[in-house]
Amino acid sequence: MQEKVVFDTNIYIGIFNRGLYQHEVNRFNKVVFLVHPVLHELWMGARDKAEIMHLARFGKTFAKLGRLVQPEPSSQIMIGRVCPELRFLGKLDTTNPRLYNDVCIALLARQIGATVVTMNLADFTRIQEVVEFHLRDVTNVT
Repeated sequence: MQEKVVFDTNIYIGIFNRGLYQHEVNRFNKVVFLVHPVLHELWMGARDKAEIMHLARFGKTFAKLGRLVQPEPSSQIMIGRVCPELRFLGKLDTTNPRLYNDVCIALLARQIGATVVTMNLADFTRIQEVVEFHLRDVTNVT
């Protein structure tokens, strides 16, 4: 059975810029989904017209395949509940809510039953203290 995966932004950066994580892109044992916060982060980091064009094609491909994930109402409500819990635990700074995108990534992956693949284990583990989702760290694997 194919595993559903959602790559964190740092995984795509490694794939695009350095050719890393090729084992994660194996089409025979994984179905890759793109969640909108990751696409937005990639867009924000685009440095030139060629990268912008690449990301336009990239996002369009996921949309055509039906694999560009946007929140269902229940996921949006869950995001709204998880953020205050993290804030009350002292794990979400409202003046710099960097963790918000990771909460969205985690809960969108959960929405479709996918595993988040990341190098950013610290932030996603923090989120797992409040809500359950599947997570895989690739820090030591290239």
